Amino acid sequence: MVSVKAAYMHCAKAFMRSDLWKPETWYDRATLPTLGQIIRDQLALAEAAGDIDRELDQDYRQTMW
Repeated sequence: MVSVKAAYMHCAKAFMRSDLWKPETWYDRATLPTLGQIIRDQLALAEAAGDIDRELDQDYRQTMW
């Protein structure tokens, strides 16, 4: 359950100025870190990022299908 104490809505102009809807402004996904890399780096884990990614994928397949 989530309890919201405060919510701040962003100005619609900010979304328009961000070019969020223009795919040509998006980063190439191949240059972005995987979720496993992010988790490993943030938690300073010794485990390989690829192992974490495989564990996440396996867990998603078991719990989200």
